[in-house]
Amino acid sequence: MKASISLLPLLLALLPLEGSGQGLFSRMAKFAKTQFVGSLLKGIPTRTLSNGVEFPLIGLGVGNMLMDLIPSMISRSLQPDKKVYLFDTSNISHNELYVAKGIIEGAEILERESGVDKIEVHVITKVWYTHLGYDRTLHAVQNSINAFQEAIDHKNVDLKLHVMIHWPRCYDNVPWMNCELEENELPQDVKDAGPPPHLDKANAWKNSWKALESLVMNEENVVSSIGVSNFHLKELKMLDEMATVKPQIIQTDAWSLLYDPMMIDFCHKHDIHVIAHNLMDGVFLKADKAPFAFNHLALVANELTKDMKNKGLLPSDKEEVTPAQVILAWLVQHSISVIPRTVNLRHLHENSAVQLGSIPAMNEQQVQTVALSVEAMISEEDMPDDAYVKITFHAKTKDIYLWWYDQEYGGEIQVAKIDQGSTWEESSHPGHIFRVYDGPEKNSYELFSVQGRYGDHRHVEL
Repeated sequence: MKASISLLPLLLALLPLEGSGQGLFSRMAKFAKTQFVGSLLKGIPTRTLSNGVEFPLIGLGVGNMLMDLIPSMISRSLQPDKKVYLFDTSNISHNELYVAKGIIEGAEILERESGVDKIEVHVITKVWYTHLGYDRTLHAVQNSINAFQEAIDHKNVDLKLHVMIHWPRCYDNVPWMNCELEENELPQDVKDAGPPPHLDKANAWKNSWKALESLVMNEENVVSSIGVSNFHLKELKMLDEMATVKPQIIQTDAWSLLYDPMMIDFCHKHDIHVIAHNLMDGVFLKADKAPFAFNHLALVANELTKDMKNKGLLPSDKEEVTPAQVILAWLVQHSISVIPRTVNLRHLHENSAVQLGSIPAMNEQQVQTVALSVEAMISEEDMPDDAYVKITFHAKTKDIYLWWYDQEYGGEIQVAKIDQGSTWEESSHPGHIFRVYDGPEKNSYELFSVQGRYGDHRHVEL
């Protein structure tokens, strides 16, 4: 994707709007600032949905996770060192029983080891496109509720279920969708619940929404909010026109956050909370296509690390903010929920509500740097300038001849002759090697390896 195509939506999303004094993300950020200041769900960042439900901004995606790992990952997530109280799955993942098991295990551990008698846990599940239509949707949600019933009834759990329409329809032009085949392979009880949705693609999802409305309006029901996933602006507008209960949540990917500002602005104006998914795969898998952008993320990570260490917010001198955390915190600080998926315990710690919630608010420059970096990696159009470690060489006692050494090919390039008493400023990268010669004859030299991180300024006395 060319920069000329993506630049206008990016500017619309980031720069101030005429007469408002606030950009789109800045206006959305007011929710996050309010919640960070005073209204926290057990010490974590939250957002208040349009129906008054407090909703966590940091969760864990378990939709495609190996089933045997789900209970352990959820149980660990619920503990006091992480405080992840939001889990994202779907009916099509067939793992809701495992999610319930993990919630129960985590709650019982909390009571046994920390004396916490009850925790509030939020779970997102979704109705697959084969189950669209009023009665099929009710059937699907009831199956989900049955799967979560043990957790719903558990004395240590206050479970809030959030239900979405996963897709507005089955698309014939999407390679992995096979509308007719999937319909034929459905269990008979699903077929008996209602007509095939792929035969009425324009209306099946609308009937599903009516079913979700009936569930969320029933105060005795466990459904706390309803929403949509993979919907476009056109469908959102149609939903807004026909709905009795407006959607409270929407799930979308990082691409839409940057390239579909009209949809994001629609969500803001109609108070629909945005949940971002597919962040790490959608962004970091393309980092090698935009190395400058990744280095700028590392620069922001280094700045935030220094800020947190100065404020005593990092428990260990060895712990640092990572580029992945920068992206997640950037979204959280704009009141967008994130649900990264991982089975790596270190990443589970880094992505937790405790860790991301402790990262200081980014300044305006850092916010724009992250936005530009994410845009560059998604579009595979790198930023024009790289990030650097700045080095000032000081020739204290004699003239110095500075050469850069190419480790890959073994050659060297002369950088400068630094006269005694003078300095030379150079921009470089961590791990780069310089040779410092004592004369033009290059009889002897000392090696200098660039240490530090992007954004650092090192002073070297020679």
